[in-house]
Amino acid sequence: MGEPMARRLLQHGFPVVSCANRRREAIEALSQEGLVEAENPAGVGAKADILMTIVIDQSQTEQVLRGPTGALARLRSGAAIIIMSTLDPDYCKSLARELAPRDIEVIDCPVSGGVQGAVAGTLALMAGGTADVIERCRAPLEAMGSIFPCGGVGMGMVAKLANNGLSVGTMALVMEVRAMAAAHGMDLATLMEIVKNSTGDSFVARNWDVVQSRFQHLMPLAAKDAGLFVEAASGKGTPTELLSAWQNYDWGSMNGQDV
Repeated sequence: MGEPMARRLLQHGFPVVSCANRRREAIEALSQEGLVEAENPAGVGAKADILMTIVIDQSQTEQVLRGPTGALARLRSGAAIIIMSTLDPDYCKSLARELAPRDIEVIDCPVSGGVQGAVAGTLALMAGGTADVIERCRAPLEAMGSIFPCGGVGMGMVAKLANNGLSVGTMALVMEVRAMAAAHGMDLATLMEIVKNSTGDSFVARNWDVVQSRFQHLMPLAAKDAGLFVEAASGKGTPTELLSAWQNYDWGSMNGQDV
């Protein structure tokens, strides 16, 4: 999702500096559209007024920020960091406390809407942070979608985990109901058309073809987010029965194509 998000920034006239993380393809494509490549995250941090990170998990975020060539080492006083991966809310709060003495502000701003939303600029941007810093970053954020202020730092992640809890749970339900219907000989295309026009409709059901096509990529992310949800809920003593059951089920045995 980072490539279309960066492209939206470039199309709206924002200078973008980035570096390759796992693959060079996105950097090479965007370099033709005005992106400036830095050697590593530290090089990005040295030039950034607003540093956006959107990697897979907390480990990769830590590498980008605090690794041997991490961005924090060279990020200037007065800069802002926007964390757009889905992470633990407490991690974002801790980062904000750590960086406050350096006059570096943090927004946790995970996104939802998929690759199609990133391309169209219609992502939901769930922002946690002070009103002042969100307002300061409003223009580049709005180039990518609609901002939903959620409260203080960490609350963007709370909103995203709530949203993803629904999505992950629905994904499991869709697989189960499709398996049941297929076992009885139901035509699955007909079933999904019925669901999309009935009370079982959902974003996951409506976009099941996309979910199936990206199943192997989505399932590890779903497992990560289900785990983060259970941790966040358990820490506050709220129920986690459904997503805990999801974690304990061997969804990896279903490749998404069979159902």
